[in-house]
Amino acid sequence: MSNSTFFKRIALTAIAALGFGVLSAIPSTATVTSHTLTIDAATDAINTGDTATAVLTHNFVNLGSDYDTVVINAVVTSSNASTAGTVNMTVSDSFTSTANDATAANAPRYCYGITATAGRCATANEVAAGAFASTAAFGVTRDSLTIAPAEGSGTRNQGSTITLKLYGVQAAGTYTVSVFTQTGNGGAAIASSTPAVTWTVTATTPSVLAGAESTATLRLGSGNSSTAPFSGTVEGGDSGVTTARVATTSTTNLSPQAEIFVIQKNTAGTNGANNARESFTVTVSGEAYVSASSSVTTRLNANTGVKSLVFAAAAAGTATPVYLYSTGTAGTATVTITTASGQAIGGTKTLTFVGSVTALVLSRETVRYLPAGTSDAVTTFRVKANDANGNGVTGLTVTTTSSNTAAVASGGSCSAVSAVTSPGVYSCSLTPVITSTSGMTSTITARVLDPADTTSSTYLTYQYGTVTMGDDVNTVTLAFDKATYEPGEKMRITATAKDSAGNTPYDGALSLTLTANKAIGGTITLNAMYDGVSDTRVRSLPVRTYLADENLFAPAASGKFTVTGTFTNAAGVSTLVTGTATVGDDATLTAVNAASDAAAEAIDAANAATDAANLAAEAADAATVAAEEARDAADAATAAVEALATEVATLMAALKAQITTLANTVAKIAKKVKA
Repeated sequence: MSNSTFFKRIALTAIAALGFGVLSAIPSTATVTSHTLTIDAATDAINTGDTATAVLTHNFVNLGSDYDTVVINAVVTSSNASTAGTVNMTVSDSFTSTANDATAANAPRYCYGITATAGRCATANEVAAGAFASTAAFGVTRDSLTIAPAEGSGTRNQGSTITLKLYGVQAAGTYTVSVFTQTGNGGAAIASSTPAVTWTVTATTPSVLAGAESTATLRLGSGNSSTAPFSGTVEGGDSGVTTARVATTSTTNLSPQAEIFVIQKNTAGTNGANNARESFTVTVSGEAYVSASSSVTTRLNANTGVKSLVFAAAAAGTATPVYLYSTGTAGTATVTITTASGQAIGGTKTLTFVGSVTALVLSRETVRYLPAGTSDAVTTFRVKANDANGNGVTGLTVTTTSSNTAAVASGGSCSAVSAVTSPGVYSCSLTPVITSTSGMTSTITARVLDPADTTSSTYLTYQYGTVTMGDDVNTVTLAFDKATYEPGEKMRITATAKDSAGNTPYDGALSLTLTANKAIGGTITLNAMYDGVSDTRVRSLPVRTYLADENLFAPAASGKFTVTGTFTNAAGVSTLVTGTATVGDDATLTAVNAASDAAAEAIDAANAATDAANLAAEAADAATVAAEEARDAADAATAAVEALATEVATLMAALKAQITTLANTVAKIAKKVKA
């Protein structure tokens, strides 16, 4: 054996012996074992300014020591930016298991960083699992997390789910986060451990150009919220009506008549921290000025107001307010918003500025007959206050006057219906006088102060006209729009009422349900009574306006039918009311019936002809038999006659012979006698 071979064998023997010695020593010194660390995804992609998130799953088994500790560290080891970003770890879940005890008390303990007690979490710095969910706990940066087992003996499997985040990345590039572990076995000094993962995050700078997904939300008035839902409407949804009052006088601290909130979004429809933040230009035409200020000290005019204004780029995702002021002249303004790259936002906004009231006009007629003998206010009609352009004027005081205060009191109020859906429309109520009686009348006028009169003594008026007092229903008659209907034909039933004085009852007085004794098409539904009449037509909103279509149809069965109902009259007595009409055959049915009758008559005639033919055939048969019998009789008679003739001839011949003989005899005698 060579010397080199000898020394090699000696070396191998020594190495093997050393190896066996190390293996036999591990169980007695290493108390952290089965140590693993995994990540849900090794790569992620984000936009600059956004946060990348990964999930770590960590496991180890401690063999009984309270001082078995694992430290997880996360470090940005490479990046393409001077600001590498910040890592943060939070515990989202934990678990433990033991052969003897699996209670929550045995869950792992957590703290940030490595403490002075040989890697063990100091009590003052210890936080239970889940408490790290708050970013305020132990500061914001959490790039080192210490995990220690619960106190007590016994082998335990210590498991944790950890959320790892990378944030604060402001530049595009590739960022590498190295996550590695350290262990402290049985209170020993912290030393490097095997489990480690690498996380690569790619950051891309998105376009800051606004896309068509950007929004502009118009709101009336000032002081609206700049955060969706923008004081009552969704983002991008304008006010229900874009109308504002004109500022007619100079004053201080004027507020805008409208606001537009602009939110820029990129083409993906997002508005993150680094997305869509261009400058944009607001251009106004017509009767408005644009401003970046929510208040001005004096009313803007042609010298101080501007029609076009550039707004600087705001923080992405936030609303930039745009303020609109009236020029002081009634009219329309249009607003367009365009970014520096040419992207239009929100389309064209239209705002109508309303001037002073110039006229009152009727908006809706409701009641003409008021209840007599009461003092309850009745909503009677609506008027609209128009400016010179026909736009509704809000914020006015509209009242009513009565020509007969024994029937209707003066000073009735007219309240605004809705500044949003019905700007400038006012609903007027009238109050009957408690001593009023049926048949009394009054002329009603709505009025508002004329703003052109500085003395406040002149009114703009609208004369609603005559209203009449009526009492409860006392009698009712029913009528149909036709006396006779074809089967299934549209029909109308009308109920006409009178009060005990024979006058028209007050509007809305009748409540009457009708039923028919035959099946009809549709349901008999009477409208509320107005002008003493209630019928089955379909009524639209103003109450005296009807739709063309009828919803009621005559019975299909022909003949008379009856409609009945009951109501309580003015004396409190239940009274029956009845109406009748007839369903006749329609033209088609008449023609069918006539054809059927003609066919029946033709069948009868054919049957009669058949019967006559049958009788004629029978008579012919009888005549034939009679003829044959007559012929036989004639033949027998002829034979008898012939026999008789022969016999007569024979007799005649014999007689002739006898006569001849007699003559000869006589002659002989005579001869003898003469002789």
